[in-house]
Amino acid sequence: AIMGAPKTTVALMVRHFQASGRSYPADVYASKGAATLQQFCGLIYDEAVSEGVRPEVLYSQVMHETGYLQFGGDVKAEQCNFGGLGATGNGVRGEVFPDVRTGLRAQAQHLKAYGSTAALNNPCVDSRFQYVKRGCAPYVANLSGTWAADRQYGKKLLAILKDIVLY
Repeated sequence: AIMGAPKTTVALMVRHFQASGRSYPADVYASKGAATLQQFCGLIYDEAVSEGVRPEVLYSQVMHETGYLQFGGDVKAEQCNFGGLGATGNGVRGEVFPDVRTGLRAQAQHLKAYGSTAALNNPCVDSRFQYVKRGCAPYVANLSGTWAADRQYGKKLLAILKDIVLY
């Protein structure tokens, strides 16, 4: 399920990222409220929980969408757009957020739009929130063909998620 109680910790997210062998782009995010990987993962956790989204779902999506914060597609690291919100391909860069927290909050809110019909707990910072058919994808697997056209999208997120879930 996209919504629900956390089944991971900040420490597990940090360890998972470190095990990926990628480097954290502190040079980009230090001035945007997340100077360290620990701070970044803490913001993922806090912003997900604040909207009732499972933080392991948000983390998995951030890592998949950004190539473990290495980017490389239309969206650039400086945009703080970790979910590709508004990026439709062919050079369309998508939304730009002023800092890491706001970008993660927008993504958590967008996940909530897909996963639930409940009201937001924080002021809406996701300009695309109203375009989602609320509650259309209550499970990660349902994001295939909805959040992304890729029919394997949900499976790709679940492959990351399974490595950071507490049983």
